[in-house]
Amino acid sequence: MDSNVAKFQTLRLQRFYLAQLNYAITYAVIGAAWLVGQYNASGAMAASHVMLGVTLQAILFGMFKSGLNLRFRDPSLTSPQIVIAMLLLTYLLAFSGEFRGSLIMVYPLILMFGVFQLSRRAFLGHASLALILYGALIFFNTLQQTSTKALSVHFLEWFMLACFTGWLSFFCSYIRELRARLQRRHNVLQTHQTTLRDMMGQLQSLADTDSLTGLANRRYFLSEAQRRITLLTPGRKVGIALIDLDNFKKINDVYGHATGDEVLKGFAEVARQNLRDGDMVARFGGEEFVVMLNNADLAALHQCIERIRSCFAQTCFKCAGKELYCTLSAGLNLVGQEENLEKRLNQADEALYRAKGTGRNRCEVYQEAYA
Repeated sequence: MDSNVAKFQTLRLQRFYLAQLNYAITYAVIGAAWLVGQYNASGAMAASHVMLGVTLQAILFGMFKSGLNLRFRDPSLTSPQIVIAMLLLTYLLAFSGEFRGSLIMVYPLILMFGVFQLSRRAFLGHASLALILYGALIFFNTLQQTSTKALSVHFLEWFMLACFTGWLSFFCSYIRELRARLQRRHNVLQTHQTTLRDMMGQLQSLADTDSLTGLANRRYFLSEAQRRITLLTPGRKVGIALIDLDNFKKINDVYGHATGDEVLKGFAEVARQNLRDGDMVARFGGEEFVVMLNNADLAALHQCIERIRSCFAQTCFKCAGKELYCTLSAGLNLVGQEENLEKRLNQADEALYRAKGTGRNRCEVYQEAYA
């Protein structure tokens, strides 16, 4: 049984327990009526009435606990519970004394049990059953002449019951329709909320992503990098590499911006293929990119960026039938938990300029001696 079914099954059991309070009150009424001489039968008959009710409720309880109720179209077993309650009430009324007129209003209370489950047609059907049961009881009492009340009094009681159950049928069906309307509005609201969350997620993605390469942008990188640095344990460091595509302005001028865009996208793909899932690459602006390696030392960082540099240098771009190869330069540095990210990025930038100044297509590690 999945969690959703189990949740509704729990709610059905709670409603069943609530119904047992009504039965407990009924059993108390039977006992009180017998004690004051208003139960027109023996104590054994009164006890049998109680035992019959307990037995039927035990069967229903077993169906709920075993999940057998889930095989029915209405797992709440609303109609069977209402019919059983009406039959037991009619059984009680058959042996009631002068206070019978007070008990007939229990029929509407029983009908209230189906206010959220039964359609108007079903509700009217159960209301008709209550009238038929009480009418049949009046008929048999009249035939057997066991009632001291006049037939007109019985008819007036039946008429009052018909008025109340008829009004209750329309009132409860209105409540059910109102509930259904609210449920539909709730579903529509949930749909709108889901759509809104999806749109917000898309907007957030657009705000964090470079539209050309699909990589994270500068704003997202700085925020995420700072978060990761804050979470570092003592002694751990992350590696950062500032990467610049060599002679990119010349590529744009000679081959056009469309080719330049293809080169940028090509680098993004090479970087993604050569990084681990937890690592991050972002476009810092123009032809400049930044890479962050989790839990790295200078050797691991240098090896990774060299792999990216080598793969990118071997990537061929087609332009007007010609083959174009591009290179990159990179400046490397490490950042610890208590260190300033912006300062370390500036140091990596110094190493990048040194790589540019010493021939390009190379990686340089920041060293204090060159600062």
